[in-house]
Order: sequence, then C-alpha cells, then structure tokens
Amino acid sequence: MFINSVRMQLSGILRKKTVIVTFFVVLAFVMINFYTNMINNRDIQYISQMHDPIKLLTLSDWSVSGYFLMQFFPILVVFPTACTYLTDKETKVKIYIESKTGKEYYWYAKLVVVFITTFLVFTVPFFIEIVLEGICFDLRSAGDPSCFQYIQTIENENRNLLFQLFINHKVLYACVMTFFFGIVSGILAMFNFAIVTFSFFRFKIFTFFPIYVLFYLISFLEKILNLDYTINYFFILRIFNIKEKNYIVYAIFLAVLLIVSFFLVRIKIKRDDLI
Repeated sequence: MFINSVRMQLSGILRKKTVIVTFFVVLAFVMINFYTNMINNRDIQYISQMHDPIKLLTLSDWSVSGYFLMQFFPILVVFPTACTYLTDKETKVKIYIESKTGKEYYWYAKLVVVFITTFLVFTVPFFIEIVLEGICFDLRSAGDPSCFQYIQTIENENRNLLFQLFINHKVLYACVMTFFFGIVSGILAMFNFAIVTFSFFRFKIFTFFPIYVLFYLISFLEKILNLDYTINYFFILRIFNIKEKNYIVYAIFLAVLLIVSFFLVRIKIKRDDLI
C-alpha cells in the first residue's frame, strides 16, 4: 500500500507546473554558468592557464550564476511542493488516494514524494552540468579561480568536506557534493510541507514562507552567539566556500528537521482520525 501511494503521488506531482518550472529555472542557472565558462575559456590555448572546471560548477563559490541561484534558493526549494497539500484537498485527490491506500500511507508517502521530487529537481541539472564540463573542458586543468597562492589554496581546500576525495577523484567529489545538496534540499522541502499542512496556512502564498522564516531566525544566532563557523545557508551549501563549517552541527540540525517533519505529520494523522 505504501509503495502504491508513493507511485500514485509521484506520478502526479512530477507533472505539476511548479515542478517543471522550477526544474527549468535551476537548469537555466546551470546553462548560464556553463555558457559563461565556455566564453571565458574559448581563447585560452594552454591547459596550464585554465581554471579547474570542477571549481567553476554552479554550486562553487566562484560562479556568478550560482551566487544568484543561492539568493533565490529559499523560494525555489519549496516552490515545487509547497502547495501540493492544499491542491490535493481542493481537487479531492487526497480523499481518492486515502480511499485507495489509507490515511497513514497517504501522509507518509507524501513526505517521501516531496523529498524525491525536490531531490531530483536539485540534482539532475547539476549532474548534467558535470557531464558537460567533463566533455567540453580538460579535467587536467588545475588552476584555482581564487588566484591565491598555492599554499593558501591547499589550506582553504582542506576545510572542505571530503577534501581527500577531491584531490584523488574530482568528478566523484562533485557528484557526491551534488548528491548532498539534493538531500539537504529534500529535507528542507519536507519540513516546509509538514509545517504548511496545518489549518492556519489557508492561502497558497503563505506556504512558501516557512523556510524563509527558518533561515531568518537562524541568522540571529550568529549575532547572539560567538560562533567559529558559519550558519548562513548561502555559504554552507556552496561546495568550495572557504568559510569554516561545522558539519556535525549541520547534520544534527538536518536530523532534527527530519524528526520534526515526521512528528508534525503524525500529529496531522491523529487529527484527521478524530474528524
């Protein structure tokens, strides 16, 4: 029943305009970045003069396109799925699926579908970019876009997650970090969905704001606490940013969001049972 519920909901949500539009918006940012890299490298004749193409990916710190993508990330990450619950209620799809699979399976499958949908939207375009970069640029290029001295570059790179993987397998490193980016995006979308299922979110426009509010509240911690690492999502999610990061704290934070999401959905299931 659970698999059937996931299959039914996933086939429906992947055809929604919000999902398709978001996918192509993210893909547009990726293609703009790729085009910019092509233009910047067209007159360079020697590999030694080229920047490392993996460091010029959209999610890297040196991508102008990626900079603007991250500005819109809080709205983009929830746009595909924020209204899905209200839409299901309006179209009676919720009642139909519940009659086929049961209430619990509807809700838990919806969480999984929200995660899968968001994960695909925020990984597939970047995997396409990695393939294009590998085809069109020489991966032996090792120039650093920061233009720092070599020792400073190594010191900065050593702060990144899976630094040794980057040194030995650059493409695999980019794939793993893109995978992580998709997971984080999926968890944020799940949390947003769990929040907006409650009755005080009666208008669709309000379903896009919980993640904005969450990021805004987190930003206050940096002003209150004297932290040695960044808590700004803008710096955390970019794969080559040189700011200090505490990955254990971030993992705990994501785990808390997951637990809260399932807890809120569980509350919603019990309330539906009472109706």
